[in-house]
Amino acid sequence: MNYQPTLEYISAYWSKIIRQTPEDHGTLIGLPKPYLVPSQDPIFIEMFYWDSYFIALGLIGTPDEPRIFDMLENFAYIFNRFGVIPNGSRFYFLSRSQPPFLLELIKLGLEIKQQRQDPDTNTWLEQMLSIAETEHKTVWLANQHPHHRNVYQGLSRYFDINYLDALASCESGWDHSTRCSDKWLEHLPVDLNAILYAREQDLANYHSLLGHTEQAMHWRQAATTRAKTINNIMWDENQGFYFDYNYKLEQRNLHPSLAGFYPLWAGLASQEQAARVVQDWLPQFERVGGLLTTLEVRQGHQWAAPNGWAPLQWLVVAGLERYGFDLEAQRIMRAWCDNNAVVFSKTAALWEKYNVEQIGAASEGGLYGALQGFGWTNGVFWDFAKRLR
Repeated sequence: MNYQPTLEYISAYWSKIIRQTPEDHGTLIGLPKPYLVPSQDPIFIEMFYWDSYFIALGLIGTPDEPRIFDMLENFAYIFNRFGVIPNGSRFYFLSRSQPPFLLELIKLGLEIKQQRQDPDTNTWLEQMLSIAETEHKTVWLANQHPHHRNVYQGLSRYFDINYLDALASCESGWDHSTRCSDKWLEHLPVDLNAILYAREQDLANYHSLLGHTEQAMHWRQAATTRAKTINNIMWDENQGFYFDYNYKLEQRNLHPSLAGFYPLWAGLASQEQAARVVQDWLPQFERVGGLLTTLEVRQGHQWAAPNGWAPLQWLVVAGLERYGFDLEAQRIMRAWCDNNAVVFSKTAALWEKYNVEQIGAASEGGLYGALQGFGWTNGVFWDFAKRLR
């Protein structure tokens, strides 16, 4: 399939979604640098946390690559000001965060600086590492209000300062999903704890790179401990899959979702575990247009069947590649890009989410319908299209 028209659309779209708001205005938090929002839709004028990472994937090697560093500077600013990186740069979002991809964004910036052989690379990394490490300790490892996330055997949950399950689900980014039986505050999510494992490995690696031996050892041990606990309570040997864990009931919630693939992306699964996930579960999620989010359909829940979402396609593909399942990764990338390109040929736009069961059919709209754009779809399509063979 010819992806060129879609790629040209993406290339022209970035300039349409760059915003700059240096001063607070109403509920909008002012930020020092320009940033990218998900869509031209007027409801989006704030910078979002995990969206920014997947948007950045489409900026690498383009004239807009400097925006990656601008967004990192904005995250550092907002964390220093409020002690949390919120869901988005709105005052009303300060009650919660979003999947913490700050260190993944730092990793992109570091790779760019290393390729350029920038003389300030280590100084920049020291500054960014300090922000990320403090966020990790004071937000994601905190065990009391206002960041009561670390709740059971050293593992963390999604949270909101108001102690509301619906808002904790919004922190997950999966708003709204069939996961966790709508009791998000009672669950240790497998995706979050896999992200925290990856962060602890990154903290160890960057401290080691900077010559901080003691700190590197601390975070390496923390990651090892977290991986052991995840495998003890979230891996189901009978099912051959990872599940969210209800720590109140002390049992796995056997509701399968693409969150169960995050341990492959993070690298905490064994080769044997990864093989079981791929052999037994990938076919259950794989459809003609990509990967289902969950296997259940529920009206009003957009992070579920029949929908596919760009960040989840990317994370699953990254996990497959990490464990050597390159043919499967290529197949999913192509199915997703074909889906995007076919819909683009009909609508002249990319979209926030897609129906992966019937290409071109309507997705489950959730609470706010279908949105054009779309930042993370653009970034993931751009990245996949470069890597397809």
